[in-house]
Amino acid sequence: MLTKLKNLYLELPIRYKIQMWFMPLIVLTAISIGYFSYTTASNQVLDKISQGQNNISSQTISHLDYLAKDIYDIYSYLSLSSELHDMLSPESNYNSAQIVNSMVNRLLSTRQFFQSLLIFTDDYPPITFNSLNNNEIITYRDYKNHDIYKQTEADVVNGAWGVETGPLKLFIGDQRKKVFYSKVLINPETLEREGLMLIGMTEEDFRKSFGQKRDNVQIIVVNEYGTILSDSDGKWSGRDFMELPYYEHTAFDEVDWNAHDKEWLISHSSSAATGWHVLVIQPRSEELQQLNQIRWLTVGFVIMILLVNIPLSWLFSKLFLNPLKRLLKSMREVQDGDFSQYVNIELRDEIGQLGRGYNTMVTKIKELIQNVYQSELSQKDAELKMLQSQINPHFLYNTLNSITWMAYREGADKSADMIERLSVFFRFNLSQGADIISIEKELAIVENYLYLSKIRFGDKLTYSIDVQPHLKRVLMPKLLLQPLVENAVVHGIEQMEGEGFIHLSIYETETEVVMEVTDNGVGIQPDKLETLRSTGQGNRSLVDSSERSGGFALYNTRERLHNYFGDGVTIDINSRVGFGTSVKLRIDRQKAEGQLKELEKEMEKEKGEGDENV
Repeated sequence: MLTKLKNLYLELPIRYKIQMWFMPLIVLTAISIGYFSYTTASNQVLDKISQGQNNISSQTISHLDYLAKDIYDIYSYLSLSSELHDMLSPESNYNSAQIVNSMVNRLLSTRQFFQSLLIFTDDYPPITFNSLNNNEIITYRDYKNHDIYKQTEADVVNGAWGVETGPLKLFIGDQRKKVFYSKVLINPETLEREGLMLIGMTEEDFRKSFGQKRDNVQIIVVNEYGTILSDSDGKWSGRDFMELPYYEHTAFDEVDWNAHDKEWLISHSSSAATGWHVLVIQPRSEELQQLNQIRWLTVGFVIMILLVNIPLSWLFSKLFLNPLKRLLKSMREVQDGDFSQYVNIELRDEIGQLGRGYNTMVTKIKELIQNVYQSELSQKDAELKMLQSQINPHFLYNTLNSITWMAYREGADKSADMIERLSVFFRFNLSQGADIISIEKELAIVENYLYLSKIRFGDKLTYSIDVQPHLKRVLMPKLLLQPLVENAVVHGIEQMEGEGFIHLSIYETETEVVMEVTDNGVGIQPDKLETLRSTGQGNRSLVDSSERSGGFALYNTRERLHNYFGDGVTIDINSRVGFGTSVKLRIDRQKAEGQLKELEKEMEKEKGEGDENV
């Protein structure tokens, strides 16, 4: 599947590829800009909302602290009244009750959030002051069964704030829920407990104390024990904090006020005076609805980009590709053999440089073809001249053959034999123009040369040739051994006094094929020997200086062997003045066998083609 898609993509025109990559890039850019704008705007909106919520929670805490302080002041004022304690004592009198009643009524009429007062004692009936109704009140014994009593007893100094929950009703029959402050009543003179004082108000009036209800804003007030005293709607009042969904129903004493459900925006404040916690809550989704306009603007912007850029990019790609199309058309003409092509591109950018480079390339190719054509003509002419020049050697050794027969008829056998050997030498040197011959033919050239040299030097020169029979069929470059033998004769035997001996041997080892020419001549001086060794290793700069001493033959032999057999060729030269010289050609056996087999195949192929031509 991936291969098919890859092939389909590779076959698409460049115009479609530009559209394929260009349009997604534009759309992605537009979406990124829209997302960035939306995210930035939403963060700014949420920050402003959070700041507003923090202000609301701070103001709510301030209002509630003021309300609580007012209630604390009422408790302090009454608890320090000697008339109240006198009224609760066994020796109470009517005047004390009148004074207390007047004090409480005055407070009820002057304090907005002071609406009821209950005083419970173990020895006397409850004392009730209520500006709301005259309903029957809860008994002290029933009050002791609720958590608010236990919380009040546990904190004698600060008291406790509570709200009517479930079965707890301070005023029986009154359906209005009450928020109240409960604290132990202490006699300031004897410091003895005389009972409990409850100062209360309706939950609705308590709710009004922290402001008017706001759209989508929920304010919740929780006391230090996790009981919800009031909220903006009144639906959570009296319930436990764990029932709220905003903190995943976490227990009050384990809640992390900074971690809450991400669906809500929540600001939290707490009061050091009362221990209350105020939560200001708004749903995140409703607050972000005003940002939907940015979202739809982004979608519209992307659609507009597509509608505008698709035709524009199509037009621009056409303008961009027209010069390339002209280049492609011209290339096809060149492929068909028309090298007069020229593409006129006025652009100076990379496409213009490509067009000018193409024109230069076509011109160069045209010139190169013309040069190759002229070269081939010259080569054909040279081959013709070479064939013509071969007539001269043929004429030479044919003439030598005629002289040989004439010498035989005239009785000059030795001269005839010498001329015949010279004719054979020329014939093998010509070898029908072949550069590769067998070792057997190379040995024939060497033997004829040595025979002629022996006639010249007489008994001063003797020689022997030793070759392993199977190696005679091995092919090699022509005239490798004859120059080495000639060096041995000219530079070794000719200059010595006494009898000279030359030995030629060809053999193979496990790793090499070795061709060795050895003589017992005058030898080579050490300085010349080093020069010859360097020449035999391929140092061309020493050829001219060593030519007279056989260096050119060694260099030529080494280069020809290297061309045919590669790096697997070495030439070893050993010599000692007065004792003679030995030259060994070493050829890597594997490379020699491989190269010689290939050469043998080529010769067989050429021979077959020659037979067909005949």
